[in-house]
Amino acid sequence: MKIIKSLPLKIFAVWLIFPVMLYAAVWVIPTRLSSNIKQGLADLLVFLAAYFLNYLWFHQKIHWFNSDRLFDQFSTALPTIIFVAYSSFAMFFVRDMTFQFEIVLMTILVGLAEEFCFRGLLIPLFLKQFRGNAYKAVIGSSILFGLMHLINLKSISFGYVSIQVIFAISFGLLLGAIYVKTNNLLLVVALHMLKDVFPLLSPSTLREAAKMQFSMLSLIVCIVWLILTIVIARKQTKGLMIESY
Repeated sequence: MKIIKSLPLKIFAVWLIFPVMLYAAVWVIPTRLSSNIKQGLADLLVFLAAYFLNYLWFHQKIHWFNSDRLFDQFSTALPTIIFVAYSSFAMFFVRDMTFQFEIVLMTILVGLAEEFCFRGLLIPLFLKQFRGNAYKAVIGSSILFGLMHLINLKSISFGYVSIQVIFAISFGLLLGAIYVKTNNLLLVVALHMLKDVFPLLSPSTLREAAKMQFSMLSLIVCIVWLILTIVIARKQTKGLMIESY
């Protein structure tokens, strides 16, 4: 059997892993488990599928960890660290926030699956597609990361999902820029996990989040945030050409 080497097809295949495996997870994960465990197991299935497809077909080198020039890595990640810290700071004043192992485990698995696919696999594929242009690769992977959130349309209104898509593109720009500059996938997995975990540790915060609806103000804020992250990613990847990854 001849393996298809088309870059656009590989890129599309990586993007399809999430909806296909999340749909398959509904049939293979026991319904009696808690929602957090089911979500974590679903993302574990996504990661395993992506891992084996990379071994069999994509053949992209994953830069899991880089111990060189740690201060430079920290400088590159600083805007994202500030954003994650700022967005999570208020959670430390919520009275009912408690440590929950299954939520921490779930957010680690979500971060692992999403970063493995959208940074670990898609960025090197886009680098090949765009002849080593790091900024274009980060843009491409971030757009597909945002569009992946359209799967939430099955349970959330289009207006609110549109905000999720824009926010995910913005966050993806920051994480993508970090990955191409640091070659440290575990760093972006950790930042992704930290962004997700704190709001989930409070039942009251979750109840408020469930009531959230689309608003023009939220959309405007997300668009402004998107513009800011485009500027940051552009500055961090300016002139960066990566011929082999």
